[in-house]
Amino acid sequence: MKNGFIGLFAAGAMVALSSTTALATTQVHFWHAFSPDIKLGKVLARYAQEFNASQDDYEIVLTYKGTYDDTINATIAAVRAGKQPAIAQVHGPAVPTLIFSDAVVPVDTVMADAGYTIDWERFIEPVMAMYQFEGNQMAMPFNTSTPLMWYNADAFEKAGIAEVPASWDDLDAAARKLKDAGYECPVTSSWQEWIVLKNYTFIEDQPFASKANGMQGPDAELTFNKTRFVDHLDRIQGWIKDGLYEYQGRQWTGAHQAFYNQRCAVLLESSAGYGGISQNAKFDFSATLLPVEADNDTPRNSFIGGAGLFLMKGLDKPVYDGAAAFFNFLASPEMQFDWHRNSGYVPITVDAYELAKEKGYYDEFPHQELAIKQLMREPSDNTRGIRLGYMVQVDEIINEELENVWSMKKSAQEAADDMVRRGNPLLNRFAKTIE
Repeated sequence: MKNGFIGLFAAGAMVALSSTTALATTQVHFWHAFSPDIKLGKVLARYAQEFNASQDDYEIVLTYKGTYDDTINATIAAVRAGKQPAIAQVHGPAVPTLIFSDAVVPVDTVMADAGYTIDWERFIEPVMAMYQFEGNQMAMPFNTSTPLMWYNADAFEKAGIAEVPASWDDLDAAARKLKDAGYECPVTSSWQEWIVLKNYTFIEDQPFASKANGMQGPDAELTFNKTRFVDHLDRIQGWIKDGLYEYQGRQWTGAHQAFYNQRCAVLLESSAGYGGISQNAKFDFSATLLPVEADNDTPRNSFIGGAGLFLMKGLDKPVYDGAAAFFNFLASPEMQFDWHRNSGYVPITVDAYELAKEKGYYDEFPHQELAIKQLMREPSDNTRGIRLGYMVQVDEIINEELENVWSMKKSAQEAADDMVRRGNPLLNRFAKTIE
């Protein structure tokens, strides 16, 4: 599949970065998307400091590059200029760009060359699958999340909702009770293309695209406009008409604020939203699994969000050895448990999950276990991952068309058809670049 750089990496030659400082400590540059001003950035900085203090051979040098899109764009530009970092944090939609390029070194190869024996079978399967290609583990999973249904427990009590909704029909009934109880916005969602579309298709075992969502080959096409997702989209449009659902913007800030100020009583949001919710919600809150269709007796695993850590080509072996040592440090059960409880992201290994249970963490925070249980459901060919080229641009199209549904400019079927009509040429173009 790999015939040199794909279009994004066509310009520029790759050269080795300087790997040592005057003190012979090998610097390992790590570009990431966690602002130093937020909790996630502070936790990551602590990990780098702890690793650096634990030995004298390597120094992790963190550089904040902005959003996920900013970070991948900066990495692409650096590769072209021959000034690539050792480690780049890359979010899901941009993963195929690196996997199908010659810009990265497989993580499993680097770990083995550095002398680390990793039992990849102990990593949670849906988390690993996104970063596997042609028998290699291409990236180390890092910040991994999946959506949950967060809810205002005080609002549920006020509205007389005795049982937490488990199905979409149940949520419909609960939303109407919340509306009658005076809540202007019973339900909202963040990250709409991820939660409303991708996770719905996964849990309902519906194809997002052909060829197992591109996992069986890049020459895939979007197919979700021919599935029951269209009925789901039509349902949410109906909720908007009835005042049961409000759109708060594409990312998370608007939906979170609407949940914090108790305008919206139900928030469909990442498990990683726990940090912000726990700090800002001035009411009793909890979480449960995402709803399923009433006739779905075997819901599948949900779809992950977050990012993985890629190693860029063209560097000296001591740099890779340092990166491998850092990855080994991050992947330990103790560090993964620390990450889990401080960030809200799920642990990436079964060992870390078992450590959290052993320590009684879920007795105190039961909703933190829900994301892991949801991810560990039995997968199918429709739920092992999504590997489609130019997915960042395709997601932009999906978001635009979802907004057309929310604003009543298009029906659910019209918008879904237009997502596919506009998105497939991008997938086809990507596939041709790697033939």
